Amino acid sequence: MKNKVYKYEKYMKNLPYIKDVQLYKAVGMTLYLIIDVERSLKFALSSSSKKHIVKPVKRIEDLVRIALPDDFFEKRQRANAPKEKREEAAVRHRTLKEMEDQAESHISSMRDKST
Repeated sequence: MKNKVYKYEKYMKNLPYIKDVQLYKAVGMTLYLIIDVERSLKFALSSSSKKHIVKPVKRIEDLVRIALPDDFFEKRQRANAPKEKREEAAVRHRTLKEMEDQAESHISSMRDKST
C-alpha cells in the first residue's frame, strides 16, 4: 500500500509541543487546508475551529503562523496575481516615475531661471 505524502507535515515539525490534543488536530487540519488544499487562512481557521471545537480561533492562528515562514502568504498572494495585473502595475509605476522626474526637472529649471 502506498502512503500519500502531505506537504503540510513538513511544517508541523516547526511547532512547539502542544499538550491539548484537539488544538494539535485543529492546527494540523488548518495547515493541511492552507498548504495542500490551498484554501485561505480565514476559511481554514473557521473550518478547523468548528470541527475540533477549539476556541478562541486566535490560539490556532498563532500556532499556524509559528509553523509557516513569515513570507508564506505574501509569496502565495504574488504568485496568484494575474499576469495582466502585474504588467499593468509595472507600466503604471514606470509612468508615475517619469512624471515625477519631469516635475522635478520643471521645478529645478524654474529655480535656475529665478537666480
